[in-house]
Amino acid sequence: MSERLSGILLHVSSLPCAWGKGGFGPEAFRFVDWLERAGQSLWQILPLNYPDPTGSPYTSPSAGAIDPGFVSPEMLAEDGLLSDAELDTLVREREAGHPALRERAFACAYDTWRGSNDRTDFDRFCREHASWLHDTALFMTLRAQYPGTWYGFPEALRDRRPEALAAWERTAEDAVLRFKFEQFILFGQWKKIKDYANAKGIRLIGDIPIFVSGDSADVWSHRGLFKLDEQGVPRVWTGVPPDLFTRTGQLWAQPHYDWEAMKADHYAWWVERVRTGKVQADIIRIDHFRGFCAAYEVPYGAPTAEHGNWVDGPRADVFRVLHERIPGLSIIAEDLGVITPDVVELRHQFRYPGMKILQFAFNSDKENTFLPENFDPDDRFVVYTGTHDNDTVRGWYEHATDEEKTMLAQVADCDASTVAWTLVDMAFHSNAHWAVIPLQDLFNLDSSARMNVPGTIENNWKWQLASFDPPESLTAALRTLSLNSGRNR
Repeated sequence: MSERLSGILLHVSSLPCAWGKGGFGPEAFRFVDWLERAGQSLWQILPLNYPDPTGSPYTSPSAGAIDPGFVSPEMLAEDGLLSDAELDTLVREREAGHPALRERAFACAYDTWRGSNDRTDFDRFCREHASWLHDTALFMTLRAQYPGTWYGFPEALRDRRPEALAAWERTAEDAVLRFKFEQFILFGQWKKIKDYANAKGIRLIGDIPIFVSGDSADVWSHRGLFKLDEQGVPRVWTGVPPDLFTRTGQLWAQPHYDWEAMKADHYAWWVERVRTGKVQADIIRIDHFRGFCAAYEVPYGAPTAEHGNWVDGPRADVFRVLHERIPGLSIIAEDLGVITPDVVELRHQFRYPGMKILQFAFNSDKENTFLPENFDPDDRFVVYTGTHDNDTVRGWYEHATDEEKTMLAQVADCDASTVAWTLVDMAFHSNAHWAVIPLQDLFNLDSSARMNVPGTIENNWKWQLASFDPPESLTAALRTLSLNSGRNR
């Protein structure tokens, strides 16, 4: 990761799409084509996992499964799983405003697939993802039968008694098979997009949340690896104390790991989780990296994250195992917030690049470590104008304090209409190894294009492009900026 490169942060769900939210369709390939024309080498996404009821992919019912809402009916047709007549019918119904057409497309594709004899690739997929696929299929079919959380499953199924699980496998045989088929298709469609990008010299940056939802297949099937009571309810929740994002901290309501139990199992769950992440992306951003040194625990049921305790994590032990078991692993450490020296030491030990956010560069003084002039030239960083948890640059500027605007004015002459490109230019010309820009900032969009407001559960994860047709002048300007800043492909 020594080369100077640049790229764009845009989640798959934000791509324009005629079927609803963005997904694995023609627009994904068009976006890759544009990245190539614009001289970019990186495409960063958010987790591809199933979202939770608020839409967040960071609190998923499965750490391994891909959101079926991303499926591309067009690609199903290309693979012969939808007939031309079936696709035409879906298109007509789409134009008439019918809902749930992706589900219909999957149902048609599943019926076609079941009538075929060759399951070689499917069987191989099931073997390669055996660590999570079958348990997740059982879990998701049980959730469909028993709405709510898994704590409300019938006791024998909640506690995974072998005879109860065997009976459920017989009862839900077709639903379990269909879930596995859907994941087989989703992984295959994403692989085509990733391969297409890689062939054009563009690498994918994925995202692994450090924690998982308590109401997930992972916790249900690996209760001994988490801090739970006898009924499987978390004894503590994870989060972060008050910081730059929220005054009362962030309460994630996710259970914490029992790291001693994970160590005794040679971190097998983490190995398989990261292995799956590497299938989906060339580089993995690990969210809340500091949690591997120490994580913030809040008593179960606490209303906010203001009162909690820091608890030690596994530090280098888990990463040594990951690198031993997964060749060619490339990691970006999300090291934002209050970072202690041991976190920096851990990052340096494995030469992981950290993150720099330019929106944070103007809230103190000239010693601010987010100012590009203060980036350590001997360290490794990925610089962003902002992340999915930040406002857009334009929105940030419009809500910035007088002190922030004054400090920004000391290094750049800009206003609300030019501030986004000013920070883009600043990021590209910095000595950070990689520069990654949210597409919203490239387009100079206001706060209405913000992806997420940490600590809130409404109106997040919804931003989506109505269309994607950047003017050639913008494409050329980005390509020229990459060349002039030494970030050319």
